[in-house]
Order: sequence, then C-alpha cells, then structure tokens
Amino acid sequence: MRSRTVANRAALALTGLAFLAWGAAVWWGEEKIFTAGLRHLEPAEHRLLLAASSAGLAASLVLLTAQIPLPARRRLRLPAPGCRLDSRAIRHAVRTGCVAVPGVVRARCRLTGRGGAMCLSVTLTVQGTAHPDEVMTAVTDGVLAQITPLLAPRRLRTRIRLRVQRPRPHRAL
Repeated sequence: MRSRTVANRAALALTGLAFLAWGAAVWWGEEKIFTAGLRHLEPAEHRLLLAASSAGLAASLVLLTAQIPLPARRRLRLPAPGCRLDSRAIRHAVRTGCVAVPGVVRARCRLTGRGGAMCLSVTLTVQGTAHPDEVMTAVTDGVLAQITPLLAPRRLRTRIRLRVQRPRPHRAL
C-alpha cells in the first residue's frame, strides 16, 4: 500500500475516532464528559488545546500538500552520460501516436512524478462508433510500448481514461 493511502486512512481513522468519542460523550454522559474535559484544560490555560490544534492543523497541511502531484522535470536524464530527454517531447509523442489510432478524436496527456517512478495520465476522446477494447489495445501495444523504453531506469505507470464523443444534433436551417 502506498504511503499516501496509509496517511489518508490514518487521518480518516483519527477523525472518525474523535467524532465517535464526542458522540459517545454527548449520548451517554449528556455532555458531562465533554465539560469535564474542558474544565480539566482550564488550569492549563488552554496551552494544551492550542498546541494540539496547531499540531493537527500542521499535520493536515502537510498531508494536503503531499497530495499535489509534482510535474515531471523538463529534462529527464537518460542512462547514457550527457543525454537528456525533454518531457514535452514525450507528451507530444504520446498525443500524436494516440490521435493516429483509428477512432480517437482527441488525446490529452500529463506526465507527473520524479525520481524512479513516473505516471502518465492519458485522456482519449473516441468516436461513438469506435470499439473501446480495440482503441485500448492499439494504444497500449502500439504507442505506450514505444514510450516505456525511453524512460528505462524509471518505472512508468499509465492511467488511461476514455471519453465518448457524442454526435451533435443536426440543425435545420
């Protein structure tokens, strides 16, 4: 399981436990437990409450900023010394190759990630008469099979999304 998923589930579990504890206090203790806890914090001049809320806010902001995908570097290093590859050229090659597949009207592509793992997100708009399995086979076996060796030391994870272009209604003049 990826660390991002683990962090999201841990934050969700802690939030759920806090709501569950608050709900149990309201249900069984008729708010006696909650008010007793606040009375216990009063002698501490609310420093503990302020520190806990600040730590929770900081952890939430760190978790939120970790969710933002990093764009791929503009120039990717290749295994050969002194060789670099422009990431815009990869995106252009993927778009051009996907549009050449029969049935594909438009292709969008996004390359994210740094270091040893890259993620290529491709959105294909296909005609309503095209068969999605044939389009997917042509894209994965034809276009993406050529792109994967270019990023040889890195792992390339691909995500393909298909959209169907609906026919426009004919207008009578």
